[in-house]
Amino acid sequence: MTKRFQAGGIRGVDLYLSCFGPALEAFSQHWPLKRGTPRQDVEQMRRKKRQSEMFQEEYDPYAVTPEDALDVARREVKDWRLHQLTHVQRNVELDNLTSWFVLAWDAFQAPIFPYDEANRLAKVCGIDLDREVVGKLAEKKASDLVLWDSVTRSAKGSLGLPDGRDSMLDALHQLARAARAHSLEAANELLAKYQLATEPTFLVALEAVLEVLPVGKGWSGFDLPDAAQGAGADFDALENLRRLALAEAVAEPEQLKIWQEV
Repeated sequence: MTKRFQAGGIRGVDLYLSCFGPALEAFSQHWPLKRGTPRQDVEQMRRKKRQSEMFQEEYDPYAVTPEDALDVARREVKDWRLHQLTHVQRNVELDNLTSWFVLAWDAFQAPIFPYDEANRLAKVCGIDLDREVVGKLAEKKASDLVLWDSVTRSAKGSLGLPDGRDSMLDALHQLARAARAHSLEAANELLAKYQLATEPTFLVALEAVLEVLPVGKGWSGFDLPDAAQGAGADFDALENLRRLALAEAVAEPEQLKIWQEV
């Protein structure tokens, strides 16, 4: 379904949202449905309990809801697009924040884009934009959202732990910042210290990020717009690190082939 929509010219966030209608339609055709495991969402259980008290309906923890259908649609569309952006398929799933970052660059191809669109994408990825992105990975300016590069995040004190325990994007940004602020050797030492080279999720995250970040001047030979220069510098740093330490584990970004032909 998603592949057909993409072939029809649907792009960006609209591509992800386009599958929600068909997903709900498929669920409605087989309604009612049952979950394989009981619902564990505490807030949902409380809400259902209040409803059962009001309407005298027995709460069923196995009942499927329209929210379940949307969750399935979000996950499948997100995973499908991330699958397209990686070449070595590993049986891992990116955390939601890293997924949002990758899909944001993939959808908007710029570090500045409408806040409302960013929020729509956040819902696709299952994150709270104001709580998990704003002030940590980006800032809101008027009606836009502005993504931060690794050096900006470091200056604002919003970089997470380099081991990627909270988000693999933190690990990637820590490595990029180390290379830019210190040296490639410093980034390589950080890579080894936290044994990231053997972490499949990190390798998938690196591969995906290198396919969506703008290629910096170091590899393209051209200056990027001012707003994108930090992201381009992150690309150059991570690509240099990939070539130094991870060339056998992570393939060269497909987008670099365009610049090699110029």
